[in-house]
Amino acid sequence: YKKKLAEAQVQLEVVHRKEEDELLRNFQMEREREKQKLADEMNKEWEVKLKELTDLFEKDMAKKKKKIDDREKKMMTVQFEHQKKELEKSLRVKTDKKKETMTMRLKQKEQNLTSHMVTKQSEQMLDLLAKKKEDLRKELEQELEAQPAIMVDPQNEEVVKEIIETMEVLEQTKKTELPAPHPPACRKNEIYTDPNVFDALDEKVIQVAQDEQMTYTDLVSQLTDGLLTDLEKVRAIFRWITVKDLNVMDFNDTMDTDTPLGLLRGIKYGTETYHVLFMRLCSYAGLHCVEIKGHSKSVGYEPGMKIQPEMFQNTWNAVLIDGDWRPVQCNWGARHLVLNKDRKRGSPGDKQAAENGVKDGEKNGGGKDDKASKSKDKIRYQYDEHYFLTDPDEFIQEFWPKESKWQLLEAPITLEEFEALPFVRSVFFHFGMQFDRTMPAVIETNERGGADIRIRIPEQHENDLVFYYQLRFADTERMLEATYRGANLERFVFQTTLDNMAMFSIHVPTTGEYYFEIFANKIDETNKIGAMDDTISPFRLKCSCKFKIRCKTLKGKMHPLPDCAAGEWGPKKANRHFGLHAIYTDHSDTSSDTGSTNSNDSPDNPKAGILNVEDSTTLKFRMPMPLQFVVKLKINNIEQKALDPFVYHTVENNVVSITATMPQLGQYGLDIYAKLRSSESKTLSHACKYLLNAVKVSNPVELPKTNRSFARRGTIGPAPSFDEMGIRLKSHLDPQITMEERDNETKIELEVPEDIEVTAQLMREPDEECNDNFKTIRDEKDRRTVKFHLKLAKHGNYLFCIYARRTRGGDSTTPNVFNYVIAHKKRNPLFNTQHSNGGDPQAVMFEEKKSSGGLLRKSIFGSKKEKEKDKKK
Repeated sequence: YKKKLAEAQVQLEVVHRKEEDELLRNFQMEREREKQKLADEMNKEWEVKLKELTDLFEKDMAKKKKKIDDREKKMMTVQFEHQKKELEKSLRVKTDKKKETMTMRLKQKEQNLTSHMVTKQSEQMLDLLAKKKEDLRKELEQELEAQPAIMVDPQNEEVVKEIIETMEVLEQTKKTELPAPHPPACRKNEIYTDPNVFDALDEKVIQVAQDEQMTYTDLVSQLTDGLLTDLEKVRAIFRWITVKDLNVMDFNDTMDTDTPLGLLRGIKYGTETYHVLFMRLCSYAGLHCVEIKGHSKSVGYEPGMKIQPEMFQNTWNAVLIDGDWRPVQCNWGARHLVLNKDRKRGSPGDKQAAENGVKDGEKNGGGKDDKASKSKDKIRYQYDEHYFLTDPDEFIQEFWPKESKWQLLEAPITLEEFEALPFVRSVFFHFGMQFDRTMPAVIETNERGGADIRIRIPEQHENDLVFYYQLRFADTERMLEATYRGANLERFVFQTTLDNMAMFSIHVPTTGEYYFEIFANKIDETNKIGAMDDTISPFRLKCSCKFKIRCKTLKGKMHPLPDCAAGEWGPKKANRHFGLHAIYTDHSDTSSDTGSTNSNDSPDNPKAGILNVEDSTTLKFRMPMPLQFVVKLKINNIEQKALDPFVYHTVENNVVSITATMPQLGQYGLDIYAKLRSSESKTLSHACKYLLNAVKVSNPVELPKTNRSFARRGTIGPAPSFDEMGIRLKSHLDPQITMEERDNETKIELEVPEDIEVTAQLMREPDEECNDNFKTIRDEKDRRTVKFHLKLAKHGNYLFCIYARRTRGGDSTTPNVFNYVIAHKKRNPLFNTQHSNGGDPQAVMFEEKKSSGGLLRKSIFGSKKEKEKDKKK
């Protein structure tokens, strides 16, 4: 019966193929017509504008015919040719824009027509299959009634197979009305708990994907051969689409429709999409599938955005399995990655990805990897399991159908409610994360700029799930700025993990709107010291959720946390990567575990990485293996080297004790680095860090301030670390900048390696901080370009200091790499008078401060003779 079904399918497919060929020919002809129409339109516009320009030129020449000399005639001709070129360039740009608009319009039209055609053809294929199966059912019933019962030899495989096929046909139910969309009777994890149950099926699909098929009938037959349930068949089709990288397939322009690749020519021409192809293949397998249109929180969407009808449009499928409709998003489920020449773990590419905080890509983050050998390359097919039969209450977090019935929820939500839902991605659900309370997309801070986000982690992932975050300005003017007054925005967030809760306490530095993004991933043994290697392998992080933080009012001044290694605070990180177990002796847990934004008291909880310290404190860890340590104490505005004598560590048996003595009142950061004692590597990895609040210091010690010594007085230009960092000046090669009275703005541009982060500080003599008078902008397209936009509010002498730090490796120091001195001159009223009477317009005075305690002890803008001359004037 399967042979008869296949024959009937092929016959119908031939009819469908002819219909599709005709549609594609119509598309091609319409494209050619539209191209020619656009070309004619732009040629006509060119002729009209060129005639206007030529007439104007000839008119000017005629006016000056008697007076014009050869030189002026030549200049006018050159100007005319230049105007022609500018006109040609302008029309070329206009043509390209019109062509792009035309292409998008035609593509949308073609996709809609293709979708309608495939929907109709899918219904025809399903009707054909239902009719043929019913006919076969009747034939088999008649044959069975006419034949007497006989004994069958169970060893005869062909006879047994024939009987099984016969039973399958007899068990086929008659065609019934499709069920209306409704909430599924059970959750996805009740259908299957682990995608590994499909390992054998997935491997078979990968093998099928290596070959090319001539017909859809042949393709679906190979995919579903031996599969009994609708679940298995849907899985096979989904996995084929996610394995087959349709976007990069090599199509020939002269591709025949009867070739294997001709089968997918709709993908080549852009007329067919993943969801339409999925619907088509489902129909060949006898599966009911529909196309659903709506909106999604896709690329470019940010929390708090209002979705307009033409914005963020998306399409996906719902497939019928065991009487329930379930969402499938093939396009989002497909993830492809090719590793050339079987690249080894820890290669520069991986290292760069991890150390730069790569937020895309995937490693145990929502999908599985399939491996197959092709030529000498190692290909890894990645896909996202979340988008296969997603539970409706999770799917609605990212996709909102225009028809509410396809939300498949008991209580459908409006578009406004969809916009208000938190922005989450598949990794959030893959690892079973949950917010500790109902979270909105936009979080309002309290009057002190505080906001809390807490994510509950399942116990099985408590010790191997890593989090990171990014805080950035939301407004267009500052969106590329990574700092505020010289401090990285990430230093205004306290992140810790306490038991099975990841906590983020945010205190924004100024009023405004921000985006706060949380990344996560699960680590394995290669990311732990002493397991498979003596170093921690890099790992990738993926966005799990994102929020908009809005601060309308702010009472008090927010200070950044100490400039420690980025990321998580507390001992959990040391346990996760090094197996270090904190020994608690002097402190006990309190309810204020993370610096709660709703409390005025200083929190104290060593498990969260926060300690209130009177004079000194000692931290102890039990080591699972011999380790070597380096500890650093840090506080804002104090030289780090000056703090080295106040922290030390000792190792006795298998316990390391770290003691820090507080030299002054304030908030300190304690960085702990470690490596295997037996390791030959010179690099130590960051183990963990603590926030120490010095609430009592019996014997305070005076320490040098960084804001007085960050640049040697009178020293300008590059520091030795400038070249070491690979930084290059693209503007203002002279470190002395002079700005006239009315010219109070300038832009300093640098070329900076992508792994270097730069910050700056602006001071006005004698010691006035002016960090609000400049902005740091890192080019979004070219990350190597950094611009400082300075806008000086007052006249005077300024020192602009640039700092840099490497984002890779364990070195978190931020040395001063270059200093500019800026003289913002003020015109002397006396010279204004002289100028009006024919005096020297270039004679201006430099504003000199007399304070002996100034930032610059002596002027570097002129000699004593020049100053005496100015005084006499």
